[in-house]
Amino acid sequence: MRVLKSIERSAKKVVPQSWRKHFRASKYELLMERRAPIDVIVHVGAHWAEDAGFYEACGAETVLWVEADPDTFAKLRGILAKRSGRTRHLCENALVSASSGETFRFNRFNGDGSSSSVHSSTDTYRERFPESRESGEILDLRSRSLPDILADHGIDLARARRPMLVVDVQGHELPVLEGLGDGLRSFAQCKCEVSRVPMYEGGSKFEEVDAHMQKMGFTLASHRYVQVPRHGDVLYIKD
Repeated sequence: MRVLKSIERSAKKVVPQSWRKHFRASKYELLMERRAPIDVIVHVGAHWAEDAGFYEACGAETVLWVEADPDTFAKLRGILAKRSGRTRHLCENALVSASSGETFRFNRFNGDGSSSSVHSSTDTYRERFPESRESGEILDLRSRSLPDILADHGIDLARARRPMLVVDVQGHELPVLEGLGDGLRSFAQCKCEVSRVPMYEGGSKFEEVDAHMQKMGFTLASHRYVQVPRHGDVLYIKD
């Protein structure tokens, strides 16, 4: 793995910026371009909608952004209000889990809050990200299932041509996916943050996420299994 990463870094240094996506271990960007237009995107763990421009370039007609932290959500809503164009951006302040009505202790992290989670950090996390840590502030948040949120916004995945799910929830990925039930099969692709090493205490493991996605008819498309990152994003496509 380290040898492959070294080759990837070396290759990226000597090619133009627009070519570098061809040399990455992840084929996410290339696959998104080939599969465009992707008309509906549901992004759980929105943060500040950093991917909005890319989604618009992929032809998204509707993007639903779901963010758990109320302060982060307030900034997210302001950012989305400034965007213009044909894409309809919706947003929801909710902690998504397997079912609605559960109470979770939500750990805020320092910095921009992008690492905040219902799980606390592990030694592995703190070694990898020494500047990132829990701030000590904990929120009690009530959960909602994704089917309930989709219904509230009138999003009918059966009418979408190529809908996509994005799950970036810092170790809480499996409950989000399980909460969809068979509704997960309505998505044509799913980008999911995964961890092959323990980054969050009690967090979802890559093996668990991968087994669930395979059971639901999805295939890992962005990486060869040997190249799945220790902690990072992968893309699944439905068979």
